[in-house]
Amino acid sequence: MAKIKIIHIVPTFAVGGVQTGILYTLEELNQTYDFKILVIGKIDEEWLSTLSGDVRKNIIGSGKENLISGWFRSYQILKEINPDVIISSLWKSVPLSLIYKSINPKVLLCGFFHYAGTTHLIDRFFTNMLARFNQLSFADSSATLQYIRNTWSIKEGVVIPYIFSLNVSRVIRTVSPKKIKIAYFGRIAKQKRIDRSIEFCKICKINNLHFTFDVYGIGSTEKFKKMIEDFDLQQEVVFKNAIPSNLVVTYLKNYDFLLQLSDNEGMSTSVVEAMSCGIVPIVTPVGEIAEYSKDGFNAIWLKQNFDENLNDLFNKFNAVVNSPHLYEQLSIHAYNTFKGKLNYTESLTKAINDHFKNE
Repeated sequence: MAKIKIIHIVPTFAVGGVQTGILYTLEELNQTYDFKILVIGKIDEEWLSTLSGDVRKNIIGSGKENLISGWFRSYQILKEINPDVIISSLWKSVPLSLIYKSINPKVLLCGFFHYAGTTHLIDRFFTNMLARFNQLSFADSSATLQYIRNTWSIKEGVVIPYIFSLNVSRVIRTVSPKKIKIAYFGRIAKQKRIDRSIEFCKICKINNLHFTFDVYGIGSTEKFKKMIEDFDLQQEVVFKNAIPSNLVVTYLKNYDFLLQLSDNEGMSTSVVEAMSCGIVPIVTPVGEIAEYSKDGFNAIWLKQNFDENLNDLFNKFNAVVNSPHLYEQLSIHAYNTFKGKLNYTESLTKAINDHFKNE
Protein backbone atom coordinates (compact mmCIF):
# COMPACT_ATOMS: atom_id res chain seq x y z
CA MET A 1 0.00 0.00 0.00
CA ALA A 2 1.39 3.39 -1.02
CA LYS A 3 2.30 5.79 1.73
CA ILE A 4 0.19 8.90 2.25
CA LYS A 5 2.00 11.85 0.64
CA ILE A 6 2.24 14.86 2.94
CA ILE A 7 3.73 18.28 2.17
CA HIS A 8 4.39 20.69 5.05
CA ILE A 9 4.69 24.21 3.59
CA VAL A 10 6.81 26.83 5.38
CA PRO A 11 7.91 30.28 4.15
CA THR A 12 11.59 29.97 5.09
CA PHE A 13 14.00 27.50 6.56
CA ALA A 14 15.96 29.30 9.24
CA VAL A 15 15.77 30.07 12.95
CA GLY A 16 12.44 29.33 14.58
CA GLY A 17 10.43 26.80 16.49
CA VAL A 18 8.45 25.77 13.41
CA GLN A 19 11.57 24.67 11.57
CA THR A 20 13.04 23.06 14.67
CA GLY A 21 10.02 20.80 14.99
CA ILE A 22 10.46 19.77 11.37
CA LEU A 23 14.11 18.86 11.79
CA TYR A 24 13.53 16.79 14.90
CA THR A 25 10.72 14.74 13.35
CA LEU A 26 11.29 14.46 9.60
CA GLU A 27 13.11 11.12 9.68
CA GLU A 28 10.56 9.62 12.08
CA LEU A 29 7.59 10.80 10.02
CA ASN A 30 9.05 9.32 6.85
CA GLN A 31 8.89 5.87 8.42
CA THR A 32 5.10 6.15 8.19
CA TYR A 33 4.46 8.67 5.40
CA ASP A 34 6.05 10.11 2.29
CA PHE A 35 6.64 13.37 4.16
CA LYS A 36 8.35 16.37 2.59
CA ILE A 37 8.96 20.00 3.50
CA LEU A 38 8.31 22.65 0.86
CA VAL A 39 10.11 25.94 1.50
CA ILE A 40 8.63 28.90 -0.39
CA GLY A 41 11.83 30.93 -0.09
CA LYS A 42 15.44 30.15 -0.86
CA ILE A 43 17.12 27.66 1.46
CA ASP A 44 20.43 28.52 3.08
CA GLU A 45 22.79 25.89 1.66
CA GLU A 46 25.11 26.23 4.64
CA TRP A 47 22.25 25.22 6.94
CA LEU A 48 21.31 22.32 4.67
CA SER A 49 24.87 21.03 4.74
CA THR A 50 24.64 20.49 8.52
CA LEU A 51 21.74 18.03 8.11
CA SER A 52 21.92 14.30 7.52
CA GLY A 53 21.23 13.04 4.02
CA ASP A 54 18.00 11.35 5.16
CA VAL A 55 16.68 14.70 6.37
CA ARG A 56 18.06 16.83 3.57
CA LYS A 57 16.54 14.75 0.76
CA ASN A 58 13.03 15.51 2.04
CA ILE A 59 13.42 19.31 2.11
CA ILE A 60 12.52 21.04 -1.16
CA GLY A 61 13.08 24.73 -1.82
CA SER A 62 11.58 26.91 -4.54
CA GLY A 63 14.99 28.52 -5.06
CA LYS A 64 13.33 31.93 -5.26
CA GLU A 65 14.11 34.93 -3.05
CA ASN A 66 11.02 36.89 -4.11
CA LEU A 67 7.82 35.81 -2.35
CA ILE A 68 5.60 36.01 -5.47
CA SER A 69 8.09 34.00 -7.54
CA GLY A 70 8.36 31.56 -4.66
CA TRP A 71 4.59 31.04 -4.63
CA PHE A 72 4.50 30.33 -8.39
CA ARG A 73 7.41 27.87 -8.30
CA SER A 74 6.07 26.21 -5.13
CA TYR A 75 2.69 25.71 -6.82
CA GLN A 76 4.45 23.92 -9.69
CA ILE A 77 6.24 21.68 -7.18
CA LEU A 78 2.92 20.84 -5.50
CA LYS A 79 1.45 19.88 -8.87
CA GLU A 80 4.42 17.60 -9.56
CA ILE A 81 4.21 15.85 -6.18
CA ASN A 82 0.38 15.72 -6.04
CA PRO A 83 0.15 15.39 -2.23
CA ASP A 84 -2.70 13.80 -0.31
CA VAL A 85 -2.22 16.22 2.60
CA ILE A 86 -0.95 19.80 2.86
CA ILE A 87 0.08 21.28 6.20
CA SER A 88 0.25 25.07 6.12
CA SER A 89 2.44 26.93 8.65
CA LEU A 90 2.73 30.72 9.03
CA TRP A 91 0.87 33.33 7.00
CA LYS A 92 3.10 33.37 3.90
CA SER A 93 2.20 29.75 3.21
CA VAL A 94 -1.55 30.40 3.31
CA PRO A 95 -2.23 31.96 -0.15
CA LEU A 96 -0.37 29.08 -1.81
CA SER A 97 -2.18 26.46 0.28
CA LEU A 98 -5.64 27.93 -0.33
CA ILE A 99 -5.14 28.30 -4.08
CA TYR A 100 -3.89 24.73 -4.41
CA LYS A 101 -6.77 23.44 -2.29
CA SER A 102 -9.36 25.34 -4.34
CA ILE A 103 -8.07 23.74 -7.56
CA ASN A 104 -7.49 20.33 -5.95
CA PRO A 105 -10.44 19.88 -3.55
CA LYS A 106 -9.53 16.26 -2.67
CA VAL A 107 -6.34 17.29 -0.88
CA LEU A 108 -6.64 17.46 2.92
CA LEU A 109 -5.69 20.96 4.09
CA CYS A 110 -4.36 21.18 7.64
CA GLY A 111 -3.66 24.53 9.26
CA PHE A 112 -0.82 24.50 11.77
CA PHE A 113 -1.10 27.38 14.27
CA HIS A 114 2.05 28.20 16.22
CA TYR A 115 1.25 31.27 18.31
CA ALA A 116 -1.41 32.44 20.72
CA GLY A 117 -1.69 35.68 18.77
CA THR A 118 -0.74 37.39 15.49
CA THR A 119 2.02 39.91 14.80
CA HIS A 120 0.41 42.28 12.26
CA LEU A 121 -2.70 42.83 10.14
CA ILE A 122 -1.55 40.74 7.17
CA ASP A 123 -0.72 37.86 9.50
CA ARG A 124 -4.13 38.22 11.13
CA PHE A 125 -5.98 38.27 7.79
CA PHE A 126 -4.34 35.14 6.37
CA THR A 127 -4.46 33.27 9.68
CA ASN A 128 -8.19 33.96 9.70
CA MET A 129 -8.47 32.65 6.12
CA LEU A 130 -6.60 29.47 7.03
CA ALA A 131 -8.82 28.95 10.07
CA ARG A 132 -11.95 29.32 7.91
CA PHE A 133 -10.97 26.93 5.13
CA ASN A 134 -8.71 24.28 6.64
CA GLN A 135 -10.25 20.88 7.40
CA LEU A 136 -7.98 19.89 10.25
CA SER A 137 -6.51 22.40 12.71
CA PHE A 138 -3.24 21.75 14.52
CA ALA A 139 -1.96 23.85 17.42
CA ASP A 140 1.49 23.66 18.98
CA SER A 141 0.07 23.85 22.51
CA SER A 142 -3.16 23.98 24.49
CA ALA A 143 -2.69 27.76 24.87
CA THR A 144 -2.58 28.18 21.08
CA LEU A 145 -5.56 25.84 20.66
CA GLN A 146 -7.59 27.88 23.13
CA TYR A 147 -6.61 31.07 21.29
CA ILE A 148 -7.69 29.81 17.86
CA ARG A 149 -10.95 28.47 19.30
CA ASN A 150 -11.77 31.82 20.88
CA THR A 151 -10.50 34.03 18.04
CA TRP A 152 -11.36 32.07 14.90
CA SER A 153 -14.29 29.98 16.23
CA ILE A 154 -12.54 26.71 15.45
CA LYS A 155 -14.64 24.05 17.14
CA GLU A 156 -12.26 21.16 16.64
CA GLY A 157 -8.50 21.14 16.88
CA VAL A 158 -5.61 18.90 17.82
CA VAL A 159 -2.59 19.80 19.92
CA ILE A 160 0.66 18.71 18.28
CA PRO A 161 3.01 19.49 21.18
CA TYR A 162 6.52 20.66 20.48
CA ILE A 163 7.96 17.84 22.55
CA PHE A 164 10.62 15.75 20.86
CA SER A 165 12.67 12.62 21.37
CA LEU A 166 15.93 14.47 22.06
CA ASN A 167 17.68 11.51 23.72
CA VAL A 168 19.56 13.77 26.13
CA SER A 169 21.11 11.98 29.10
CA ARG A 170 20.66 13.62 32.48
CA VAL A 171 23.81 14.96 34.07
CA ILE A 172 24.23 16.60 37.46
CA ARG A 173 24.42 20.27 36.55
CA THR A 174 26.00 22.86 38.81
CA VAL A 175 26.35 26.61 38.59
CA SER A 176 29.09 28.89 39.88
CA PRO A 177 28.40 32.52 40.87
CA LYS A 178 31.89 33.29 39.58
CA LYS A 179 30.94 32.42 36.00
CA ILE A 180 27.23 32.30 35.11
CA LYS A 181 26.50 31.40 31.48
CA ILE A 182 23.14 32.49 30.02
CA ALA A 183 21.85 32.11 26.46
CA TYR A 184 18.94 32.92 24.15
CA PHE A 185 18.12 31.00 20.95
CA GLY A 186 15.51 32.23 18.49
CA ARG A 187 14.29 35.06 16.34
CA ILE A 188 15.16 38.62 17.28
CA ALA A 189 11.64 39.93 16.95
CA LYS A 190 9.59 42.54 18.80
CA GLN A 191 7.52 40.09 20.87
CA LYS A 192 10.69 38.31 22.08
CA ARG A 193 11.61 41.45 24.06
CA ILE A 194 15.39 41.22 23.84
CA ASP A 195 15.38 44.77 25.25
CA ARG A 196 13.77 43.46 28.44
CA SER A 197 16.46 40.79 28.73
CA ILE A 198 19.16 43.45 28.37
CA GLU A 199 17.47 45.52 31.10
CA PHE A 200 17.64 42.44 33.31
CA CYS A 201 21.34 42.05 32.50
CA LYS A 202 21.88 45.67 33.52
CA ILE A 203 20.41 44.90 36.97
CA CYS A 204 22.63 41.83 37.25
CA LYS A 205 25.75 43.88 36.51
CA ILE A 206 24.78 46.65 38.93
CA ASN A 207 24.56 43.95 41.60
CA ASN A 208 28.03 42.65 40.72
CA LEU A 209 27.04 39.30 39.24
CA HIS A 210 29.65 37.74 36.95
CA PHE A 211 27.80 36.50 33.88
CA THR A 212 27.70 36.29 30.09
CA PHE A 213 24.56 36.42 27.97
CA ASP A 214 24.96 35.04 24.44
CA VAL A 215 22.17 35.79 21.97
CA TYR A 216 21.91 33.41 19.01
CA GLY A 217 19.40 34.66 16.48
CA ILE A 218 18.41 36.40 13.27
CA GLY A 219 17.01 39.91 13.15
CA SER A 220 17.90 43.56 13.52
CA THR A 221 20.30 44.16 16.43
CA GLU A 222 21.23 47.86 16.10
CA LYS A 223 18.78 49.05 18.76
CA PHE A 224 20.00 46.45 21.21
CA LYS A 225 23.68 47.07 20.58
CA LYS A 226 23.07 50.72 21.45
CA MET A 227 21.45 49.62 24.74
CA ILE A 228 24.41 47.37 25.48
CA GLU A 229 26.80 50.25 24.93
CA ASP A 230 24.72 52.65 27.04
CA PHE A 231 24.57 50.12 29.90
CA ASP A 232 28.28 49.24 29.58
CA LEU A 233 27.46 45.57 28.95
CA GLN A 234 29.85 44.98 26.05
CA GLN A 235 31.76 42.31 27.98
CA GLU A 236 28.62 40.57 29.18
CA VAL A 237 26.08 40.60 26.33
CA VAL A 238 27.16 39.32 22.92
CA PHE A 239 25.13 38.79 19.74
CA LYS A 240 26.26 35.67 17.92
CA ASN A 241 25.33 34.20 14.55
CA ALA A 242 22.24 32.04 14.43
CA ILE A 243 22.95 28.33 14.43
CA PRO A 244 21.08 25.53 12.62
CA SER A 245 18.14 24.34 14.67
CA ASN A 246 19.48 20.81 14.85
CA LEU A 247 22.56 22.07 16.72
CA VAL A 248 20.76 24.08 19.42
CA VAL A 249 20.74 21.24 21.95
CA THR A 250 24.49 20.74 21.49
CA TYR A 251 25.10 24.44 22.21
CA LEU A 252 22.63 24.55 25.10
CA LYS A 253 24.65 22.08 27.10
CA ASN A 254 27.34 24.76 27.53
CA TYR A 255 25.00 27.09 29.44
CA ASP A 256 23.46 27.28 32.91
CA PHE A 257 20.31 29.30 32.10
CA LEU A 258 18.06 30.18 29.18
CA LEU A 259 16.79 33.77 29.30
CA GLN A 260 13.57 34.43 27.35
CA LEU A 261 11.31 37.27 28.50
CA SER A 262 8.77 37.34 25.65
CA ASP A 263 5.44 39.14 25.59
CA ASN A 264 3.73 36.14 23.98
CA GLU A 265 4.57 32.58 22.98
CA GLY A 266 2.95 29.35 21.91
CA MET A 267 4.73 26.25 23.13
CA SER A 268 8.19 27.89 22.89
CA THR A 269 10.50 25.27 21.45
CA SER A 270 13.66 26.81 22.84
CA VAL A 271 12.32 26.61 26.40
CA VAL A 272 11.31 22.97 25.88
CA GLU A 273 14.77 22.19 24.49
CA ALA A 274 16.50 23.92 27.39
CA MET A 275 14.45 22.16 30.04
CA SER A 276 14.96 18.82 28.31
CA CYS A 277 18.71 19.38 28.74
CA GLY A 278 18.32 20.30 32.42
CA ILE A 279 18.98 23.99 31.70
CA VAL A 280 17.01 26.27 34.02
CA PRO A 281 14.80 28.71 32.07
CA ILE A 282 14.25 32.30 33.16
CA VAL A 283 10.95 33.13 31.48
CA THR A 284 7.73 35.08 31.34
CA PRO A 285 4.79 32.69 32.00
CA VAL A 286 3.08 33.36 28.66
CA GLY A 287 1.39 30.92 26.29
CA GLU A 288 2.01 27.28 27.13
CA ILE A 289 5.08 28.13 29.25
CA ALA A 290 2.70 28.92 32.12
CA GLU A 291 1.29 25.38 31.86
CA TYR A 292 4.45 23.28 31.81
CA SER A 293 6.72 25.36 34.02
CA LYS A 294 6.38 26.40 37.64
CA ASP A 295 8.17 29.25 39.36
CA GLY A 296 10.77 27.96 41.82
CA PHE A 297 10.21 24.34 40.80
CA ASN A 298 11.58 23.89 37.27
CA ALA A 299 11.89 27.52 36.17
CA ILE A 300 12.32 31.10 37.33
CA TRP A 301 9.40 33.34 36.36
CA LEU A 302 9.29 37.04 35.69
CA LYS A 303 5.82 37.78 37.00
CA GLN A 304 3.45 40.44 35.70
CA ASN A 305 3.67 43.36 35.36
CA PHE A 306 6.79 42.26 33.54
CA ASP A 307 8.76 45.50 33.15
CA GLU A 308 8.05 46.56 36.73
CA ASN A 309 9.20 43.26 38.25
CA LEU A 310 12.72 42.87 36.92
CA ASN A 311 14.23 43.57 40.33
CA ASP A 312 12.09 40.83 41.86
CA LEU A 313 13.29 38.50 39.09
CA PHE A 314 16.88 39.37 39.93
CA ASN A 315 16.34 38.51 43.60
CA LYS A 316 15.01 35.06 42.70
CA PHE A 317 17.77 34.50 40.15
CA ASN A 318 20.45 35.59 42.62
CA ALA A 319 19.13 33.16 45.24
CA VAL A 320 19.40 30.28 42.76
CA VAL A 321 22.89 31.27 41.62
CA ASN A 322 24.10 31.30 45.22
CA SER A 323 22.51 28.01 46.21
CA PRO A 324 24.03 24.94 44.45
CA HIS A 325 21.34 22.69 45.93
CA LEU A 326 18.49 24.91 44.70
CA TYR A 327 19.96 25.11 41.20
CA GLU A 328 20.43 21.34 41.09
CA GLN A 329 16.80 20.74 42.10
CA LEU A 330 15.49 23.18 39.49
CA SER A 331 17.67 21.49 36.86
CA ILE A 332 16.45 17.98 37.76
CA HIS A 333 12.81 19.05 37.70
CA ALA A 334 13.31 20.84 34.36
CA TYR A 335 14.87 17.72 32.85
CA ASN A 336 11.98 15.52 34.01
CA THR A 337 9.20 17.87 32.83
CA PHE A 338 8.50 16.21 29.48
CA LYS A 339 9.47 12.63 30.23
CA GLY A 340 6.74 10.19 29.20
CA LYS A 341 4.62 12.86 27.49
CA LEU A 342 3.04 12.28 24.06
CA ASN A 343 5.39 13.91 21.55
CA TYR A 344 5.10 15.74 18.22
CA THR A 345 5.48 12.72 15.92
CA GLU A 346 3.07 10.55 17.88
CA SER A 347 0.42 13.28 18.03
CA LEU A 348 0.68 14.26 14.36
CA THR A 349 0.56 10.64 13.20
CA LYS A 350 -2.50 9.91 15.33
CA ALA A 351 -4.34 13.03 14.12
CA ILE A 352 -3.77 12.27 10.43
CA ASN A 353 -4.53 8.55 10.75
CA ASP A 354 -7.72 9.25 12.74
CA HIS A 355 -8.92 11.65 10.04
CA PHE A 356 -8.53 9.11 7.24
CA LYS A 357 -10.10 6.33 9.35
CA ASN A 358 -13.19 8.48 9.89
CA GLU A 359 -13.65 9.51 6.26
